[in-house]
Amino acid sequence: MSGRTAVPARLLRLVLAAALIVAGVALVPEPSRAVAVPPTASATTVKGKGDFAALEVTVSQTRDLINQTIHLSWKGATPTDSTRSRNFLQVMQCWGDDPTGPRKDQCVYGSPLANYDSLALWSRQLLYQDYIQDKAETQPEEQVDSAGGGKRKVPTYVPFTPVSGPATKATEPGYGLYYDASLTNEVQVAATQQNGTGDIDFEVQTLAESPALECGKVRTSGPDTGKPRHCWLVVVPRGDRETNGKVVSPGLPDSYLHNYLDSSPLSESNWRNHISVRLDFQPVGEPCRLGVAERALSGHEFVSDAVLRWQPTLCAGTGPVFGFVQVPDRQARELLGAEDPGMVFLNNPADATTLPADRKVVYAPVAVSAYTVAFIMERQPATDAPADVLALNGQPMTELKLTPRLVAKLLTQSYSDAVPGAQDYLKGNPTRLSQDEDFLDLNPDFRTHGRLMQTVDALASSVDSDATGALWSWVLADQEAKQWLTGTPDGHGMKVNKKFLELSLQVDNFPKADLSCVDVKYPKIIAQLCSQTRRPLAADMHEAGRAVNRGDSLGREPNGLRDPNDLTRPGTQKVGRSVIGRRAQLAIVDTATAARYGLQVAKLRNAAGNFVAPTDDNVRAGLAEMTDTGVPGVKRTNPAAKGANAYPLASVTYAATVPSMLTKDAGKDYGTFLRYAVGPGQDTGEGVGKLPVGYVPLSQQMREQTTAAATAIERDSGIKPPVEPAPVEGTSGPAAEPPAAPADAAVNTGDTAPAAGPAPQPAPAAPESSAASSPAQNVAQARTTPSTPVGWLLRYLLAALLVVGGLATAGGPLLTQLGRRVSGR
Repeated sequence: MSGRTAVPARLLRLVLAAALIVAGVALVPEPSRAVAVPPTASATTVKGKGDFAALEVTVSQTRDLINQTIHLSWKGATPTDSTRSRNFLQVMQCWGDDPTGPRKDQCVYGSPLANYDSLALWSRQLLYQDYIQDKAETQPEEQVDSAGGGKRKVPTYVPFTPVSGPATKATEPGYGLYYDASLTNEVQVAATQQNGTGDIDFEVQTLAESPALECGKVRTSGPDTGKPRHCWLVVVPRGDRETNGKVVSPGLPDSYLHNYLDSSPLSESNWRNHISVRLDFQPVGEPCRLGVAERALSGHEFVSDAVLRWQPTLCAGTGPVFGFVQVPDRQARELLGAEDPGMVFLNNPADATTLPADRKVVYAPVAVSAYTVAFIMERQPATDAPADVLALNGQPMTELKLTPRLVAKLLTQSYSDAVPGAQDYLKGNPTRLSQDEDFLDLNPDFRTHGRLMQTVDALASSVDSDATGALWSWVLADQEAKQWLTGTPDGHGMKVNKKFLELSLQVDNFPKADLSCVDVKYPKIIAQLCSQTRRPLAADMHEAGRAVNRGDSLGREPNGLRDPNDLTRPGTQKVGRSVIGRRAQLAIVDTATAARYGLQVAKLRNAAGNFVAPTDDNVRAGLAEMTDTGVPGVKRTNPAAKGANAYPLASVTYAATVPSMLTKDAGKDYGTFLRYAVGPGQDTGEGVGKLPVGYVPLSQQMREQTTAAATAIERDSGIKPPVEPAPVEGTSGPAAEPPAAPADAAVNTGDTAPAAGPAPQPAPAAPESSAASSPAQNVAQARTTPSTPVGWLLRYLLAALLVVGGLATAGGPLLTQLGRRVSGR
């Protein structure tokens, strides 16, 4: 066993799963951009009515939905004014069993996301003042007993009715019980451009993210028993008239009091103009047959979206059931040395010298994607900008160029606003990205349109990964970035945060080296504002990508009150989200996550000096220059690829297993998985069984390599290879190398594979419907994005659990300075 004690893989997975559950990570089912918004078979276009008859809204996808974004585009609308106070759309998600659409009390809307001058634009409140009263509204104004006797009028709201549970009261704002500002997906102002068109990416939520709507929950009664609950997308167009018919333009005869809209989209006169589109979801907890052994899949996050889509097809009918647990690459390699390795997914192969002598690992490529800097940057000019500039206020910026040095700045807390307090060692540095001349030289549009952006860093995952190591290699291979990281200022005088000078950044995580805190004084308490809680790492790439789409920093800050659970400590609150039109955030994620959450992707400078986006062609060019790992058929990302259009962070996910440690039945099932992954699983599209957007289909050579690996696994499973005898004492020199294995089998054994056995059974075909028949159990579970961000306290608890349990490879980046100090290497 090469001096190693094999770790039972089942125990390892259970310990990791327990730690993840404690942290709130659910292991349950569930203009131009480089990751494009493709047309889908379920795209639909709907038209407005009444005053909005010219409006046409197109929804990019309406079937087989998971927690993701869908693209809304429209035309025929009146342009939004520069103050974003009239002529816009309001968008929300609702439930409802009526085939004609939902009622307004079934919609999630009305959370305080931003500060508006208007009285009820963002809320569920109905207005009864004489100057705005909606004569079409039938809900009476609420009155309560007054202290002096009689009745007094109080604010009145449209109640919210969930699928299950009591409706909120008409005297309550509606948010707080079933949803709030941190959970809602409502869009309060979606602006129209000067040509009458507009577009946004809207997050659709499942039962996991919005329990009150139950979208995707499998029904257990009624005529639709066994089917997932559908939901609705609702668009309420708003013009320049209030509910009393008056034009919103003071100064005109008989105009409305204000120069902005006041009323809620749920007020009856506004609601009558709503447009609804049915949304059909994949079942949450996709059913598979009972009594079937679950085959373990473990590995890095890069493959999770693909596995999530493949699982229901694989288990349909009499197919095998697979369970996926997301673990870091390093953890996946360790599992190959366990007694029950299952199948793992990783970028770089295991070092054969660290594995027991009898472990012959088979590798097979199953997915191609890329690591990227994803972003949402919406134009935010100065308030005194020219009219033509203000007319574009809130519109997305679609191109971003980044050098290795700029990425290094974003990852080293080097902008002066990246840490709390005016730190002397950051004096003279720009406060934020949009004030950095190094950035503005490459991205001149931000001089005008990024004046109010507050971007200081990129949200990144707390989980170690081989891809992160490759990203740091790309940074350090660039001379200007490397010199800057060692203390040489850039051409404009900006210097690296001194807390990073002692770190070696050839690591596979994102260090948070500056843990600065400052005291914040309140009338009755002194609290601390700290960098690690104000700008934390995300639980994983999916949380980072979803957070950027939602304008959520994931940060927490003091609220001026005492912690209700410990009155000796100050309380905290989530940092408020940036609403659509005011977002300016970056995230380090894979291209599949960027596509899932509607993010743009940056162009990175490659070794040839060109700025390249992770398009399919550019990723393939990067693949062509990947380097050997010493394992036949397994290549490593080459951040120094010199091809003119080579993307520097191309990524290949390899499946790996040890056939000798598998039963014959398990080997057959894993062979079935691989054949499906490189067969129907490479067809890009929406719905189960398909390859999600953001992945690049495998080349024919890769497919053949994986098919050969599947044959080897099926053939060799359960067969123990002979163990080579130890060298006789006194012999010198290395043992003779055995003949190399065929590259297409990707076996790091040195053994030449014998002839293939009988042809395996064909992979299962995609079913017509994603719902399976009962009796059933929850499908082998692919990780999905948690419905709420992992709390800062639970982040630290997870890190402690991982360290205590010997799993620090997954939790290492959560707390402190995670780079290895040069002096201690």
